[in-house]
Parts: sequence; structure tokens; C-alpha cells
Amino acid sequence: MIRAIALSIALLIGIGALIPLATEMAEAGAKKTKRYKKKRSWKGVKKYSKRWWQLYRAQERRKKRLRAQRRKLRLKQIRLAQARKAQTAKPQPKAAAQVPVPEPKAAPAMLPSGDPAPATWKRSQATGSELQFSVDNGAGSAAISVIGPATGETVNTGRHRTVGGVPTTSLRREVINRMIRENGWVVNDYQKDIGGKPVYVVVAQSQAPGGRVSSRMFYFTEVNGRIYSVATDSRTDAAERIAEESEKVITSLQSRSRPLQASVKE
Repeated sequence: MIRAIALSIALLIGIGALIPLATEMAEAGAKKTKRYKKKRSWKGVKKYSKRWWQLYRAQERRKKRLRAQRRKLRLKQIRLAQARKAQTAKPQPKAAAQVPVPEPKAAPAMLPSGDPAPATWKRSQATGSELQFSVDNGAGSAAISVIGPATGETVNTGRHRTVGGVPTTSLRREVINRMIRENGWVVNDYQKDIGGKPVYVVVAQSQAPGGRVSSRMFYFTEVNGRIYSVATDSRTDAAERIAEESEKVITSLQSRSRPLQASVKE
């Protein structure tokens, strides 16, 4: 009887010790198998093979899904924060609508003759003997000045050509000196009739900032005992149009010019 009881107790103890051991071994075996499978998914796969690309694309799809979920969660948080902020913010009173006040139109620039200047010429400055204009919204400039009084007749033939008695060689020398000061050079000079009166023209060019070459035109004509100069500075692509406008200014001066002031340009 005692022997049977002892065997029963020993059997129970053995079974009690065997069950936890078997359970631990079973769980360890499952975990080991899972880790083994995870490693075996890439193990033995040749890089850049068809299987490798399948595994790589599957991995990228998982990463893409995770990023999309994070963005969705972040967007939801931002919207909730904005909704809470809108609920707590107090409504602001609407400002009264302001009626735009139209700007007064600038008076058109006038020439010494009393006629309006060309549309692209805007008055900028004026001195006792010179009117300055901004051409093409500041892309160029023009100036009308009194060079001095006429001293004789205008001669446009022969070797000794003059404008109001002043030799054209002196006028050309004045332009040359100015071009030397302004890093420019004289290209040509000639005489032509504008509005039925002889006009001496000097064509020059100068170096503008940035390496651009500017076209310079100088017109000299005698009007009412005074020698007027119309000088323009513009881009080379606009030189022809500015020249046409300058000739219209010359015609206007010849028709009915009013002196700028008693002083003359030095």
C-alpha cells in the first residue's frame, strides 16, 4: 500500500514537471520557426533576381501603406485642431468696404511750342535752357535745349556748312566731346530737311550699363534766332521709332517755338 502511494506521488510529480517543460519547448519551437521563416524569405534569393524584385516591391508597398496611414492620421489631427481653433475664435466685425479713389490723370508733357510731346515722352526735369523727358517708361531719355543764339544764315551746301551761322564742325565737336565724357562714339553726321528747313543730325552710340549699346541722336536747328538741340538716348531696337518722334518735335519747334528762358545752355 505504501509502495503504491509512493509510485502515485512520483508519477504526479513527473507529470507536473513534464507539462511546463513541453509547453515551453512548444512555444520556443513556434517562435524559432517564425523567425526562421522571416529570415528564409530573403535568404538564398539572388540579388536583383525575379524573386528578389517581388520581395522588394512587396516591402515598398508595405512602407507606402504605412506612410499613407501616417499622413492620414496627421491630416485628421490638423483638421481637428483647426476646428477647435475656429470654435474658440471670436467673430471679427467686417471692415467697411473702401471705395477706390481714382488717381488723377497726369497732365500731358508739353513742348516749347505749346504742342503735346509724343505719347512715350514724359516730363522729368527742366532747367533754364533745357527740358528733359523720360522715354518708354524710363528705357530712354530725350532733352530739348537752347545751344545759343544764331549768328547768321543757315548754309547746307559747300564746305562751310552752318546752322544759324554756327559751323556744323563746331556742333559735331560738341557731340564728340560729350561722347568722350559718356563713353561713346560718333557714327555719322549729315544734314536733312525737316518741315522744309535744314537740320543738322549727328548719329552716335554709347555703352550702357550691362554692356548694352545705346543709340544716341542729336538734332540741331535754328528757330526764331536761336539754335535748338534735340538729343535722344534709346535702345537700338527703338532708335527708328524715337527718330521719327524726334523729327515731329523738330517740326513742332519750327512751327511756333516759345523760348525756354532767356538763358542759354553753356
